[in-house]
Amino acid sequence: MGVYIQAAAQISVQNPLCDDWLDNPITYDVPFQKALDADYRPFLDPIASRRMGKILKRAIATSMTVVEATGINNPDAIIVGTGLGCIENTEKFLLAMLREGESLLQPTYFINSTHNTISSHIANHLKCASYNSTYVHLGVSFESALLDAFMQFQLGRVRTALVGAHEEMILNYFNVLQRVGYWGENMATETAVSFMLEDTRRDHSMAQIREVILLHNPTPERKEEAIADTSARLGVSPGSWEIPASVKPIFGESLTNQSYELYAAAVRMHRGLTGDHILLINDYRGTETSLIFLSKC
Repeated sequence: MGVYIQAAAQISVQNPLCDDWLDNPITYDVPFQKALDADYRPFLDPIASRRMGKILKRAIATSMTVVEATGINNPDAIIVGTGLGCIENTEKFLLAMLREGESLLQPTYFINSTHNTISSHIANHLKCASYNSTYVHLGVSFESALLDAFMQFQLGRVRTALVGAHEEMILNYFNVLQRVGYWGENMATETAVSFMLEDTRRDHSMAQIREVILLHNPTPERKEEAIADTSARLGVSPGSWEIPASVKPIFGESLTNQSYELYAAAVRMHRGLTGDHILLINDYRGTETSLIFLSKC
């Protein structure tokens, strides 16, 4: 059983919903940059759009882009990873609560502030009543969502899955993390990436996901052992896995920026710009490690 990336779309600090970044990346010299928004009119009714935060608009736009690219209008699963959820609406609700003395509060910001609001909005927009889940695990939130989807395929419960990573950043929270040196040399930014996965290889398939592994507090030996064991099981020499340079200089840093690593790897692999096998490694804060094994279709 294979799991294939059939389509991928991004909204980021690069030109949205396209792959211009590959040949003409936009460069920045700032510590924090919000994502460049797309034209949402093809995806959303103007009245509905006014009631939605940007993170929800981006989630709908990237999701609809991969839906339209593949013709899979009703996926068997919608799974989202997010580290902070709709933090902008959370901030608006809390500020209003302080300002109004905990009375006369409009419920909209609170309703749209929960983390699973994102996957719910995508499902409502697609009129999809299938499996729906959200993962909130800091720097491995996206990989947790991807692992869930991968396991659903392995168990034969789904044949298609819409998997996404969606993140927004507010200035106040950026400043808090900046004070403790969280961002390091990287530019803080936001995330909106969607993938359509399927169990069937097609002519337009971008890449095959061979395995997804999460390790908690692994030693270097444990990580190498996991790579060696997985390589043997997949019939690939451990030295054949290409470990690409990070795309953080292009897309910036967020709690779910590993989704951009997968997106960029799939795009490059589809265009024949990589070897036959890619290994994506995310060592998050020395406590969590994710391994994503990709192969050409």
